[in-house]
Amino acid sequence: MILVGMLDSPFVRRVAVTLNHYELPFTREALSTFGDFDRMLTANPLGKVPALRLDDGATLVDSSYIIDYLDGLVPAKEALTPRAGPERLVVQGVVAVALGLAEKSVEYRGETVRRPPEKRVPENVRRIERQIASALAWLEARAGGIWLAGDRIGQADVTTAVAVTNLRSKNPELIPIGSHPGLDALTARMEALPEFRAAPFKAG
Repeated sequence: MILVGMLDSPFVRRVAVTLNHYELPFTREALSTFGDFDRMLTANPLGKVPALRLDDGATLVDSSYIIDYLDGLVPAKEALTPRAGPERLVVQGVVAVALGLAEKSVEYRGETVRRPPEKRVPENVRRIERQIASALAWLEARAGGIWLAGDRIGQADVTTAVAVTNLRSKNPELIPIGSHPGLDALTARMEALPEFRAAPFKAG
């Protein structure tokens, strides 16, 4: 399998960590949605990351779709997202907010870094800041134990840690150290795991 995208994308990285966790072999093609947009359009019709090229030639796009496919390659008891039942709903609920946090973090940079200063809309920036703060507070309220959902590592933990690392790396002013101790502890534990260390946050 070939994972297309760069590891400074939280969406690419959550897929890479999941592949590592399941010990599924893959290589990576480090394409950027900005610098390599034309090539990205050949991998994903929307020109977005990630894309996963399978060994049979098929290509999957969208991190949640890709991870759902990967979950199906392992026994149910090993899947990071439960197959069914209330446990699945809990994990998916946390993942939805963590993914939203990652999406808003990307949107924030689009509004504050990539958009020319004269074209920025302060009301839009403040709205995104409030959405990020609200998502962080919601996740922090659930980060009192070792895991966010259930009694073992799950996709809720993977996606949340990836989103927090991304935000702290790119916009640390939005999540000062010590402001969210539960998320700090969770992220530190996750980033120390082999599957995270094998897919470190970085450009390229």
